[in-house]
Amino acid sequence: MARRQAGKANPTSAAVRTRNRREKLRTTGPEGATRERVAAIERERDALRAELEREQARGRKLEEANAAARDRVAWALDTLNNILEAKH
Repeated sequence: MARRQAGKANPTSAAVRTRNRREKLRTTGPEGATRERVAAIERERDALRAELEREQARGRKLEEANAAARDRVAWALDTLNNILEAKH
């Protein structure tokens, strides 16, 4: 009959188990930090996208105002030319 080992538990197997638990705990820490960083980056992206949309709308309004001013100046010049031509 084979003799059973009646001593202490193998210390290396306990160390391996402890190390595995620690590694699992460590991997959840950086993963959580990574998730937080990704969430922060996504919030920043959304804020930048909203700011870009505001600036694009502002640019369109400025272009419209510029076009309206050009049209008024062109109308005024046409009117002055018509007045001058009528006097000759």
